[in-house]
Amino acid sequence: MAPRRSLHAPSTLSGLALALAGWIGACSDPPPPVAEKPGPERAVGSAAAGQPAAGGEAPDAAATLVPDLNVAFLREATRLLSDDSMEGRRPGTPGGKRAVQAIVEMMKRAGLEPAGDGGGWTQSVPMRSVQLDRRHTGLAIRSADGKQYERLHVGNDVMVSSFGPAGPHKIDLPVVFAGYGVTAPEYDWDDYAGLDVKGKLVLVFVGDPPVKDGRFKGDALTYYGRWTYKFERALELGAAGCLVIHEDEPASYGWNVVQSSWSGPRFQILQADGGIPPALAMQGWISRKGAERLAKMAGASLEAWHAAALAKGFRAREVPVRVGGNFATTDARVTDVNVVGKLPGKAHPDEGIVLTAHWDHLGTKLSNGDGIFNGAVDNASGVAGMLAVAGSLARRPEKLDRTVLFVATTAEEQGLLGAKYHAEHPALPPAKLRMAGNLDSMNVHGKTRTVQVIGVGQTELEDLLAEVVQEQGRTVVPDERPGAGGYFRSDHFAFARKGVPAIYFRGGKDMVDGGVARGEALAKEHAERYHTVEDEWDPSWSFEGALQDAQALAKLVVRVSQAERAPAWKPGSAFGKIRAQAGAGK
Repeated sequence: MAPRRSLHAPSTLSGLALALAGWIGACSDPPPPVAEKPGPERAVGSAAAGQPAAGGEAPDAAATLVPDLNVAFLREATRLLSDDSMEGRRPGTPGGKRAVQAIVEMMKRAGLEPAGDGGGWTQSVPMRSVQLDRRHTGLAIRSADGKQYERLHVGNDVMVSSFGPAGPHKIDLPVVFAGYGVTAPEYDWDDYAGLDVKGKLVLVFVGDPPVKDGRFKGDALTYYGRWTYKFERALELGAAGCLVIHEDEPASYGWNVVQSSWSGPRFQILQADGGIPPALAMQGWISRKGAERLAKMAGASLEAWHAAALAKGFRAREVPVRVGGNFATTDARVTDVNVVGKLPGKAHPDEGIVLTAHWDHLGTKLSNGDGIFNGAVDNASGVAGMLAVAGSLARRPEKLDRTVLFVATTAEEQGLLGAKYHAEHPALPPAKLRMAGNLDSMNVHGKTRTVQVIGVGQTELEDLLAEVVQEQGRTVVPDERPGAGGYFRSDHFAFARKGVPAIYFRGGKDMVDGGVARGEALAKEHAERYHTVEDEWDPSWSFEGALQDAQALAKLVVRVSQAERAPAWKPGSAFGKIRAQAGAGK
């Protein structure tokens, strides 16, 4: 186990002493209108104020559904899992527990066998939730000479937290601008070269460096562009904190998504001994407007910083600004679960395929109207699709040669935590898995003429998929939003990092009814509803597109299971090296 370092600002930073009466008190935020559960005299969705949401329907209704590849099941399972009674399916909540019970019942009805802990249906995922207490949080930026300071509003300007020990945190940190926060030897790129960032707050742009010289992957995001990587790298280098500068285009979503995703508790997986993993003293996001104010106080601008970050020979550098203040966190131990079922293989039961879809979402918030993040598309639809595939494969006259695992994961919205845990504690070792497939945010509308492979160019699974969808009269197209980095943002990625050939696909924008114009309009509508309370089940959804994609996944699983040779990573994929080192792939 690595030694645990101090998670608070080092004492050597106490020179300013924050002048707490003015430096902290003047920038304290009022209590926010955000909470995990509805409070008294508030209505949340269809649940009466102060009354528990009706929960008895979930397992009872699920026990009447027979998972199979048809529109009726996809529609009803999505409706059930996104019902108000599920309370937004946040891990560790009664609504989340009801969702798990419903999924277990549907796995039983599908004909699966339990493959969780101790031969049961669930796999425990030991986690810790951390909640920012905004009533006792106030942050500001201050010039190094102490003559200027400006409040940073938690919500409008920054969204922060810490996985350090819960309680009050006082910070007074010098700021280092580190460009894109990337160390990528294969691209001859190191934003941190020559600078010690220990005890400092690292400020970085989201996304990959948008260079035009062939490094990185052009419009397609690499993992270096993901905010999770930025935090990981800053922690490795001993930084005290990291703020990612949010900009809509490279992030692929608006500031409202950061606000909704970071307003509730943040989760982490605990160490094997139950301890807290090493953590940054503060991590989070700063809005473009907030970053512009910070840059101005430092005598620069975001435009100048963008140019500097791409200039030849750029190196991270300290800027004449400090970030300081108070923030407070509370925490709780949460043991939530993945739901795991399997279809045992006939010829090679010790080899297999894993399919994932995350059951969790964002929970609830206090609201005078609808405060439930129902998560109908994201990702009740994906769980419904995975269960439909399970039911279809279970009804095959002949068993598949290899085992198929179906994992409904927890805490995907917190950073793929359930999938990461299963990849570390698998029902089948990663070296024995031929394929990982994922269903997330399915096309709940009409049929499409195309199928987009998210993160195209990774594995031979794409070639097999092209053959499968050709039988449907469709063609495979590259990722239609490569800059969003979707390959690194869903559960299959946890298995890719273990060397398992992983694929994630969904219907393209070319709709059978309405063509590309309708597909683009639907994509825009989905983006506006993404991670908001507007992601609710709609009885007008046809689910014909979701059925197409689920059918394609089922056929792909059959081909991979029955093939003599396992699919491989394509030349040049970094994940292929992991596979080779594991000695896997028959």
